[in-house]
Amino acid sequence: MRRWAITTIVGLSVCSVVVQAEVRTWTSTDGKELEAEFVSKDSDSVSIRRADGKSFQIPLNRLSKADLDWLGQQKKGPQKNASFSKIWGKNGEDWNPEDETLIDFSKAGYHEGNNNFPEWEVGSNVRDHGAVGDGKADDTEAFKKAIAACGENKAVLIPNGTYRLMDWIGVDEMIDKWVKPKPKSNYVIRGESRDGAVIMLGVGLEEIHPWAQTTGNGRPTTQWSWSGGFLWFQDGSEVGVENLTIKGAGGAYDEHWKEKGYNGIFFRDIEHAWVRNVTLRDVDCGIHVNKGKHITIENVLFTSSKERASSNSFENNKGVSGHHAINFGNGSSWCLADDITFENRFHHELGLNGESNHCVYSNCKGPNLHFDFHTHEDNIPHILFTEIDAGEGDLVWRNNFYGSCTGGTFWNIQGRNLSLPKKESWVTHQMLAEEMKTLFVGWDGKLPGDQKPGRPWFEKIDPKAIYPKNIYHAQREKRLGTAAE
Repeated sequence: MRRWAITTIVGLSVCSVVVQAEVRTWTSTDGKELEAEFVSKDSDSVSIRRADGKSFQIPLNRLSKADLDWLGQQKKGPQKNASFSKIWGKNGEDWNPEDETLIDFSKAGYHEGNNNFPEWEVGSNVRDHGAVGDGKADDTEAFKKAIAACGENKAVLIPNGTYRLMDWIGVDEMIDKWVKPKPKSNYVIRGESRDGAVIMLGVGLEEIHPWAQTTGNGRPTTQWSWSGGFLWFQDGSEVGVENLTIKGAGGAYDEHWKEKGYNGIFFRDIEHAWVRNVTLRDVDCGIHVNKGKHITIENVLFTSSKERASSNSFENNKGVSGHHAINFGNGSSWCLADDITFENRFHHELGLNGESNHCVYSNCKGPNLHFDFHTHEDNIPHILFTEIDAGEGDLVWRNNFYGSCTGGTFWNIQGRNLSLPKKESWVTHQMLAEEMKTLFVGWDGKLPGDQKPGRPWFEKIDPKAIYPKNIYHAQREKRLGTAAE
């Protein structure tokens, strides 16, 4: 039997056509096979998930006739026991965006959710510029040369292998505490395969480019504890990273604020960009977005080696293996993180900084997720969390300083120990959840009574029965006219 080697994912959002999971063998038009469960289908593609949790979206025109016939027999729309929200209905017929109870998030993501990710041809190959890929040689200069040589609307190809980087990519130099970027637009860094093409971070950024900082309470730390990355994109557009693994140097994570800067990807002042089909292993920080707009992070796995988890109990550090996983920061807008899986814990998994707005976290799951509203002001308006499995769920509000989740929308949130923000929590809140202009629909925990249209809005619906499960996908489908009947 030939295995189906999937190296790219078509960038289509998942539609609300969901059935009970069934593992089956999928066959491509050229006879290759892949065992996976059916997740969902839209007009152009099917979403499937392998037993290891990795998800893929495949164009329908690559599937065999037998697969297409099977898909045609699947039930569309909600299950018999589905529950519908009063402010949405079955297919959005009860939605009134004008009353601002449920605002429209459908334009979050790359090209406002209207376009597929580009499938650009290869413009350069890191091997052709001297990269060795044996995990020992320093391949930094080869990467820089390959990116410089890549033409517009082309891909920098990373063949399978392990490539050791000893410096960041995308920066000319650092002078004192000023980072001079090397702007470049309209290209993608693409691995030959997600598991086969590995970028290994040979040393932390703090060792290469020291930048001492202190925390608010005077604790010594480094700038790279919460920012920067080895793949650095700044002052541009139409850039992406896809189909590869980024791996830190390994070893145990020490503790909060002592990160060395094994950071993956950094976007600053970037518009219309993407990260998809990427694994981040043993990193201090995963993907930072700073003043970004319309950026999509899709089908990303965070994981770590067994020895990575910290044994230090400082600031609830025990069992943690990194600082920030994903962060939409410093005024980022209309950014999307969709289909994100955590096998390990970070101090902050799903993060936001002050002035960020209209950003979406969709279809995320992990052992004990943290919704990180990282600001001391009430200045993170209009944020959506939808179809989230928070695991234990007792750390969700750990950093919700001063009621900064005011204006947030929480739709279909599951967790074993979920509760609403409280004034008596270890972070002092200025207001209770009932006083915040938040929306909760399908919250796996206690809620106040149902409200009249407007904010706050609390609607008690079992997350296991709610339809649609993902309000971002449903809003996008309604806007584009692809909603299931």
